[in-house]
Amino acid sequence: MALNTSQADIEEARPRWSYTPEGLKGIHGFSLNVPKVPHRSIWHVNEDPAKLDDFYERFLGRNGSKLLPDEIKWLAVTHKSFDFGRRGFNTRLAFYGRQIIVLEAMNEIMTSPRVADDFLDDPWKRKHYDSPALQNVDKLSMTRPQDIISLSGLASLGLNNRLNEVMRWKPKNPDNLKGSGIETVLATSIFAIIAVGPINNILQSK
Repeated sequence: MALNTSQADIEEARPRWSYTPEGLKGIHGFSLNVPKVPHRSIWHVNEDPAKLDDFYERFLGRNGSKLLPDEIKWLAVTHKSFDFGRRGFNTRLAFYGRQIIVLEAMNEIMTSPRVADDFLDDPWKRKHYDSPALQNVDKLSMTRPQDIISLSGLASLGLNNRLNEVMRWKPKNPDNLKGSGIETVLATSIFAIIAVGPINNILQSK
């Protein structure tokens, strides 16, 4: 009994990001997904906390690695394809981060000066009714949030900061990362990182 308790204590002492809980593990060697090319099932991810901290220092600036708890730092860069999602993944965080980005993009669009639309000019040179209250009405018809923030742009930002070196995911085909959706996975991680700052501040303020 004492031995079992000791083993449970050891399990509890390990960081949650570093292992798969025993209760979530299946039968050893059993899998419904048998790869046609065996080497494609092999994919190594970062397990070094220092390397992850270096990324946050680059991405968030000086002392960026100290802004978040360790569990949150790992969760933000963990995609649901890694370890079948058994160590947690960043999908929900990414949803909130995406809403933050959309809100900021809409704010940028609505507060920017209105650009004259030559193609809307009246051929009869009639003077349109103009009012300051109506100047922002059609701004979102001309420019959308996705015109400012693109998936490829976020992916490039992640690659420039070497997010791909610390991101935890499992590509379908390691020989074709682009075809396996690395741009989407990079963007998802960036959305998640954007979300964890405000969420962590809210939790700490309670």
